[in-house]
Amino acid sequence: MERLALIGVSHRRGGAAALEAWQAAFKPPYSELAGLGFAEWVPIVTCNRWDVVVALPKTMDVAQARALLTPTGQLCRPYAYTGDGALEQLTRIAASLDSLNPGEDQIMAQVRSAFAAAQAAGSTGPLTSFAFHTALRIAKKVRREVALAPLKTSLFSLARPDLLRALPQGGSVAVLGAGEMGSLAAKTLASEPGFDLLIVNRSAPRARQLARHLGARSSSLEAFLAAPPPVDALVCATPVRALIDPLLVQRLPELKLIIDLGVPRNVHPEVIEASRVRVLDVDTLQAAGRTRREALQEKLAAAEVILQEALEGALEAWTERQLGPSIQRLRQLYLATTLDALGDGVGSEEAARLAHRFAHVPVKGLRAVARTYGLEAAQMFLAEAGLGELRLGEAYAADASRE
Repeated sequence: MERLALIGVSHRRGGAAALEAWQAAFKPPYSELAGLGFAEWVPIVTCNRWDVVVALPKTMDVAQARALLTPTGQLCRPYAYTGDGALEQLTRIAASLDSLNPGEDQIMAQVRSAFAAAQAAGSTGPLTSFAFHTALRIAKKVRREVALAPLKTSLFSLARPDLLRALPQGGSVAVLGAGEMGSLAAKTLASEPGFDLLIVNRSAPRARQLARHLGARSSSLEAFLAAPPPVDALVCATPVRALIDPLLVQRLPELKLIIDLGVPRNVHPEVIEASRVRVLDVDTLQAAGRTRREALQEKLAAAEVILQEALEGALEAWTERQLGPSIQRLRQLYLATTLDALGDGVGSEEAARLAHRFAHVPVKGLRAVARTYGLEAAQMFLAEAGLGELRLGEAYAADASRE
C-alpha cells in the first residue's frame, strides 16, 4: 500500500486555471502517462478535478512523481497523497465527500468509468485494482446509509438558485452541450415552470433526441453560433475553450447570466472582464459549495465515520492477505526446525502444535510491524531475522479478483 499515490489538482487546489492546464497537458488516451515510469495509473478527470492514481515503482518517491505530473511552467503545486492516505482520498472522492457540491451523483459513476477505461487500456494492476474496488464499495455504503443530496444533484445544482433569482419569472435558456453535465442541467431546467429550453449541441441529432425527451427546442451548435436566437441565460457544458466570445454576447442583448460548467472554460475572459453579463464558473461557485457544505456538516460527519470504519476494516484485511503466504512459510520453517530438533521423540501433531506456539510471537510482531509501518517494514523485519527469502505479497495479484 505504501506505493499507492493519488496526485492532482481540483476546484480547491488551483481552481479552473489549474484544471485547464492539467487537462491540456494530459489528454486521452493519456499516452503521456505511459512514458513516466509508473507501474499502474488511472486518471480521474471531471469538470472540477484532475487526479491520477498510480502505483509508484520502487525507484521513484512521491516528490519525483509529483514533479513528473506537473506541467512545464506551472506554479500550482498538485496535492499528493500516499499509502493509506491515497486510498482514503480516493474513497472520499468516490463518495462525493470531496466534491464542490457534496453528494452530487455523477462522481461515483465517473470514478467507476475511469477505472474501467484504465482496465481496457491495460494500465491497471493489483494495487490500483484493490484501491478502486475498495473505494467504490465503501462509497456505495456511504451513499446508501447517508442521504447527502437528492437524486440527480450535480454541479449545476449549485448554480440553479442564481439562475432562478436572475429570471424570477422564467425565460429562455439555451443549454450548450448534450453530454452528461449538459443533460443533467437541461433535465433540471425542464422541471422548472416558465422556462423555454433550447438544447444546442455539435451533433444536431443528439440535440434533437434530448430536446424531444424534455419537450424542448433544439439546434446544432453551428446554427446557434451563426444566428443566435434571443435567450436570457446560457448554460455551457462543452469542451470548447472560449466558445462564448464578446461578439456572440453582443448579439444576445437580453442575456443576463452565463453558467460555465465546461473545462476548459467555455467563456472568453473578455466577456467576464466586460461585466455586462454575470458569469458563474467553477471558481465563482466555490462560495455556494462552501455554504452547502456547512449546511451538511452533521451528515458529512456521519459519512466520514462510516468511511473511516469501513476503510480500517478493508486495510486490515488487505494486510492479512499480503502477510498470509509469509506467515504460512514462517510456520513451516518452525515446524521443520522442531522436527529436526526433536526427531522421532515427538509425533507430527505435537510437533505442529509446538511449532505453532513458537511462531506465535514473531507472527504477532510481524503483523504489528506491517499494520504500523507498512509491508516494506515487515519485509525488513523478515530480512533482519534471517528470513529474507520470504516474499511478502504473494497474494497481491489475487486481491483484485476477490474485491
